[in-house]
Amino acid sequence: MSNDAPQVVAITGAAGRIGRAVAPFLRNPGRELRLLDRAVPADRDERDRWFTGDITEPGALDDAFRGADLVVHLAAHPWERPWPEILAVNIDGTQKVLDAAHEAGVPRVLLASSIHAVGYATPAEAGADDVLVPRPDTFYGVSKAAGEALGSVYADRFGMTVVSARICAFNTEVGEGRALAQWLSPADAARLVEAAAALDRPGHHIVWGVSDNAPGWFPLGPGHAIGFHPQDDAVRHVRERDGVEPPQPEREEALAGIFADDEHPLGGEWS
Repeated sequence: MSNDAPQVVAITGAAGRIGRAVAPFLRNPGRELRLLDRAVPADRDERDRWFTGDITEPGALDDAFRGADLVVHLAAHPWERPWPEILAVNIDGTQKVLDAAHEAGVPRVLLASSIHAVGYATPAEAGADDVLVPRPDTFYGVSKAAGEALGSVYADRFGMTVVSARICAFNTEVGEGRALAQWLSPADAARLVEAAAALDRPGHHIVWGVSDNAPGWFPLGPGHAIGFHPQDDAVRHVRERDGVEPPQPEREEALAGIFADDEHPLGGEWS
């Protein structure tokens, strides 16, 4: 990229919940946002370049990725689904995204992994280790662990910089209970994208996609190492919003919460 050329950030699944919330934080005069989804939203911002396409279709990513400096891969089934659907979109789709990024010469990719890749771990286990080995709670969680493995392959084989962010509980507002420890604010999600866009360290980097929440369940060191410094805190947010000190969430259960319950249908649709 020349000094005069805009930085190009391409985002798959950009019409989804995270993409729509984060894009406004990423717009600046020195950047071109290329947003891709299966349908372009009617209320799109005309400053962005939108591309219509399905990540599972051959050639769907070529135009959006050409000349990009960073690909942010958000497109996926966001919850548990039957295995063939998870395989086709979340696993095969991620491989197609990484392959298209490699073929286009994109140097950096940020993969939206998930807390569900390690859903059976406890908060104590998460806090004790910088990087937890995968312990997925669902087929969805398996797909995110597989995405991390694919990211590692492409980083090592082709010298790409790949960040797998284990996104915890993304939301525009803070919920109750476990959300106090797991919240990822839109502003911090944007800070994560900015860190990946500036990162010049080939290899695979696994970080927690979480804000700097007071319960401190997740080590932020791996994020700091790639330049991701979250600034929001769910507890402080609730205190300022509601004027009360929220109770600390329980630490004994698995990170996945209800997704690790026996009643949760493995491979079944969940809403």
